[in-house]
Amino acid sequence: MEKSESPKGIRTLQRAIDILNCFHREEPELTLTEIANKIELAKSTTTRLLATLELNHFVEKNPVTSKYRLGRQLYFIGHVAGQSIELRSVAEETMKRLRNQTKETVNLYVLDGEHRTCIQQYESTQSVKHMVSIGQKLPVTVGAGGKVLLAYQSKEFLEKAMAEQPIKNTKADLKNELKTIVEERYAESIDEREAGTSAASSPIFDIDGNMVAALSVSGPSSRFKPHELPDLKTSLVAAAMEISNYLGYPFSKTAEN
Repeated sequence: MEKSESPKGIRTLQRAIDILNCFHREEPELTLTEIANKIELAKSTTTRLLATLELNHFVEKNPVTSKYRLGRQLYFIGHVAGQSIELRSVAEETMKRLRNQTKETVNLYVLDGEHRTCIQQYESTQSVKHMVSIGQKLPVTVGAGGKVLLAYQSKEFLEKAMAEQPIKNTKADLKNELKTIVEERYAESIDEREAGTSAASSPIFDIDGNMVAALSVSGPSSRFKPHELPDLKTSLVAAAMEISNYLGYPFSKTAEN
């Protein structure tokens, strides 16, 4: 009896999951017909599934419009899940793979007040390597990782940073570079913060679309020349995209728009 009922139970569970996956930012509320069409089920079957989901507060029905929306139980579950998602643990495997791919040091930077701090690092596999200290405060106006973080800050933050921290060229040059960084989601630096060191970086976004970190690859300028590595930009941006996806950012939809 259990064997004959198991596939049916699994199918019902999958259909319920399909219903929940119908809702997203662009369509937070849906009618019964819209849901039935999306999951390609009869209205009668969809109604029964929705009734069970509603009873357990996974969906709610708007009494005025009769449209369905995600329920409060998902919010509670999501809150618990969100607490278990920690940036460093989420980024770990991607960073290790990027380090193995590039053979250079991979860093994860976040804003720390008006500066940046490295919160995670995977060292180069080569004997001569570039490294920064975990927790060390660094400027945001020089270096690929710093400029990525700076590119998404307010005008007031930018002006204060440029007035108090070192810049390589002029303020106008830096502002133009920051615009390009936002457009391309990629930055490079050569001998900016530290002579003999080069780096490339890409931003990481959270579920709300906020830039939360910069993923960076760095190495000795004598060996690591970002502008001479055509595949580096693709690999780095893809890695940052992957971490962003793990944090819930709908990167692919944004890229299509």
